[in-house]
Amino acid sequence: MALASVVSLAQVPEPLLPGGNVVVQGALPPPDALPLPAADTGSGVQPADALEAFIDGVVGAYMAEAHIAGVVVAVVDRDGTLLQKGYGIAGVDPDRAVDPASTLFRIGSISKTFTYLAAMQLVAQQRIRLDDAANSHLPQALQIPDEGYGAVSVADLMQHTAGFEESALGHLFMRNAAAVPALADYLAKYRPRRVRPPGLHAVYSNYAVGLLGALVAEASGMPFEDYVQTRLLTPLHIATITFREPLADGDPRRVGPDLAGTFSTGFQREAGGYSASGFEFIAQLAPAGGASASAAGMARWMRMLLNGGHLDGATVLDPASFAQLAEIGFRNADAVGGIAHGFFRQRYGQHLSLEHAGATLHFLSNMVVLPDAGIGVFVSTNTDTGRGLAMALPRLVFEHWLPDARTPIPVPTSAAAADLARYAGTYRSERRPYRSLEKFLMVAGTDTAVSPGPDGTLVVATGDGAHRHVAQGDGVFRNLDDGSRIAFTPQADGGMTLAAGYGHVVADRIGAIDLMAALVAAIAAVTLLSIGVLIGGWHRRALRQRLRHGRAAATTLGFAAVLWLAWIIAAAVALAIAASSSATLVYDYPGTSLKVAVVLAHVAAAATVLAVLAFWPALRARDWSTWRKLRHMVVLLVMAFAVVLLVRWNVLLAPIALA
Repeated sequence: MALASVVSLAQVPEPLLPGGNVVVQGALPPPDALPLPAADTGSGVQPADALEAFIDGVVGAYMAEAHIAGVVVAVVDRDGTLLQKGYGIAGVDPDRAVDPASTLFRIGSISKTFTYLAAMQLVAQQRIRLDDAANSHLPQALQIPDEGYGAVSVADLMQHTAGFEESALGHLFMRNAAAVPALADYLAKYRPRRVRPPGLHAVYSNYAVGLLGALVAEASGMPFEDYVQTRLLTPLHIATITFREPLADGDPRRVGPDLAGTFSTGFQREAGGYSASGFEFIAQLAPAGGASASAAGMARWMRMLLNGGHLDGATVLDPASFAQLAEIGFRNADAVGGIAHGFFRQRYGQHLSLEHAGATLHFLSNMVVLPDAGIGVFVSTNTDTGRGLAMALPRLVFEHWLPDARTPIPVPTSAAAADLARYAGTYRSERRPYRSLEKFLMVAGTDTAVSPGPDGTLVVATGDGAHRHVAQGDGVFRNLDDGSRIAFTPQADGGMTLAAGYGHVVADRIGAIDLMAALVAAIAAVTLLSIGVLIGGWHRRALRQRLRHGRAAATTLGFAAVLWLAWIIAAAVALAIAASSSATLVYDYPGTSLKVAVVLAHVAAAATVLAVLAFWPALRARDWSTWRKLRHMVVLLVMAFAVVLLVRWNVLLAPIALA
């Protein structure tokens, strides 16, 4: 798997893994040959046989096209389950079919919705308030440092507005059951830096929701897993959703024997087949992504959401508190989607959703409910190729069966080239590492390029490809493919930000020096010049013996050239190893090869400094020609520029990881 594929999980609206693509709203179009029944002109979901035929057609086409091993789907209304079905396999050796009633799929960030409900229960009980400082409800070891930004509120933790940087590699997923730390230990060890004031932007943060889960545990006096089980799952009679995992004996978070054999395997598509993965342990950050669920369990969860916190005689959140939960509390821009105490609210024609998606390394999931229409859809896939289906199915169901859920595609219009040019540039998501080497690995390949189109549209190019957008107002543009909107906001310092449609992504326009292309060009130039230095030194070896002046300059430059080439080779090897498998980068980061490359980078940078210092005497050397002095100076300038870029990309003078 390519390195870019590792961070491409960020193209799912709420992945655990980060990345920078910003156009994330809207379903992928279905494959051309979907056997869809004719849509009804009414407003209700059709009889079960027609709905099942529709779902079978969509799922079957995507499974065949994307090579997905297993899928679960649930479609519900307020009164019951309209469809609950499993497709494909949940495991091999022995083979296991997907059972929608019992097979547990990892649902990634959909887990956060349970954390949000738990927090709102405590708000309803007046144990916490949304505007309380989070530190007033956190243990001392988890207190959020001020860092010059002020207090973070409980609401900030829920709505991704706390202002944390991102970090994931080497700790977000774990493969060793005996080494998974407790939630509090994890949060204390892997503490990201604060990089913006709270309430400025909503930028997706697993760490913030982990803190919210710790806050729930502290305020309730119960471990997080116990709280969710006793206050949410048991009252709702949901037996097949759990935050417990197959951990080591004696771990209080260990799943019980009743569910231990029901987890689906995660699969990776490779070499024309499926490769089974080991279990993805996320118990150390359970509130943000540790849940596993069956289609049956998620059907009851969605019905509770459709009924405003109530299901079959059980109330887990009173109507007033649920109404508060569903209120949009923050938007990055007026034209884009909003965040309602952690849930994302998106428009499907005339309907406003409550939704959340999720992704682990191998499971891609989505849950969308339309409260006013009274319908909800959950889908999860157990293969790393399942993103298209997970993101497409809910919208396809709504648009096929609910005519007023269809979003009209905007009519193409032209805008003046001068108006479009003000938005042109490269934008980098604020959901990124800021202080560690992870920046170099996780930002590469995730920037968004914006440019005027030849037909008066704005072209926005991401890892998913290029999409044309038409102007819908000052700084607002609508996607011609799916109708989603993006919004540009000028900044006081002359910069520009881009807010994506889903509501949790903000990207900043960056300068040429921060482009990955600039770093690649500098490294390529250093490579060629270093080779030239060594070749020239070899040819001048006899002449060098007769040099009276500048010998140190020539020697140190040759030494620096050798070290730069050694670093470039080491870095190429480290990146090749990291890119060979998503597991290598996510589980084993940083790894020996990367550490060696970082050490060599520092040594090459130090040698460059020595070469610069040694050049001063050579400038006065009478036996150096002006042309040679100029060549020597150019090499030093290019090497020095590469050092500056490596500092900016956190390869130099930055920690490799947070811990």
